[in-house]
Amino acid sequence: MSKFKYKARNNAGQLIQGEIEAPSQYEVTQDLTQKGLTPIVIEDKPLFLDLSNFVFETGHRISTRELSILFRQLAAVISAGIPFFEALSSVESQISDKKLQKVLLWIKKDIESGSTFSQALAQHPRVFSPLIVALVEVGEKGGVLDEVLKRISAYLEKESQFQNKIKAALRYPIMVISVLAAAFVFSILLIIPRFQSLFGAYDTALPLPTRILLGINFTLTHYWWLILILGAVSFFVLRSYLNSTVGRKQWDGLKLKLPVWGPLLSKIAISRFFRMLTAMISSGIPIVESLEVTEKTADNVIISEDIDKIRQEVVAGGSLSMAMKKFNIFPSTAVQMIAVGEQSGNLESMLMKSADYFDEESDFVVSNLMSLIEPFLIFVLALFVLLLALGIFLPMWSLFSLYTG
Repeated sequence: MSKFKYKARNNAGQLIQGEIEAPSQYEVTQDLTQKGLTPIVIEDKPLFLDLSNFVFETGHRISTRELSILFRQLAAVISAGIPFFEALSSVESQISDKKLQKVLLWIKKDIESGSTFSQALAQHPRVFSPLIVALVEVGEKGGVLDEVLKRISAYLEKESQFQNKIKAALRYPIMVISVLAAAFVFSILLIIPRFQSLFGAYDTALPLPTRILLGINFTLTHYWWLILILGAVSFFVLRSYLNSTVGRKQWDGLKLKLPVWGPLLSKIAISRFFRMLTAMISSGIPIVESLEVTEKTADNVIISEDIDKIRQEVVAGGSLSMAMKKFNIFPSTAVQMIAVGEQSGNLESMLMKSADYFDEESDFVVSNLMSLIEPFLIFVLALFVLLLALGIFLPMWSLFSLYTG
């Protein structure tokens, strides 16, 4: 008997997943059919943990750029008049990302079993956000799927470009800090021990910086295992805390208050909020439903709660601009632009202009990020160099004074 993992759908179209023991896949198919289930996928369950697959699944994420290319290609093929399933198969053969190919294979199997494209996408929430699922659903219902896919591609392309700008801006600071940390550890482990025997030969009190460096060296060489254990425990405790409701809220609130980083995150969040609203409203999704989806896709709990309160205000009959005015996260400039859009009946255009405005603000902060972080880097670098210099040269000066005295 072997164990098999299966995915099947019941008569109501609901996806059922589970495991079953049987001599072969044929018996599994027969058993599921007798239970009134329609098998979609049946595969062997490995007896041992497949570490390579675990590393692949957890370490490899599908980039926003890859998703943008996927939707752009799919929109182009559908616009050419090719039936949807054939278009999806054609695009799948051109995708180089193995993880994305695997996801598309599952999507095709779901569609073959009767699911719509949006329902199939919803089965992969770690890949396709609620925003993408909602937009695709609207495109399917309105018969304008190719146009909606183009909007999704444009939105994801914008996200990808900004992510690349952030990475480029942080690359140098991260490299400097990494090299600095490596140099400090190298000095502690290899250079300081050479001076330790020399300093210990003289019955003189060592300066405080030297005692600190020797203490760090002793801790790293004798209690490295304890440091690893404490580091691992601290990591898991911190991750559990940040995954909790209270911890995530406190962390997200702290991020918005950080100097330099906080204002940048706020501008990015506002720009994304306006851009998502634009994409959804232009696709025909009502404002209340659009706010509900953007609330779910917000990366910050504090901002998500504010969007939910705005939605409640709109449901109660208030305007979007008046609801936004009650929250400090939205600058008065943005509120005024939205109010003008509501009064002129051109809300979609003003939302896009607001998104572009905050994109420019974010780009300005990112372009000057290095100049803002540089004083902090210089301060940290000075502390490390000062500690090493004093720890090494102060005892040498003391020894020199003993000889000369």
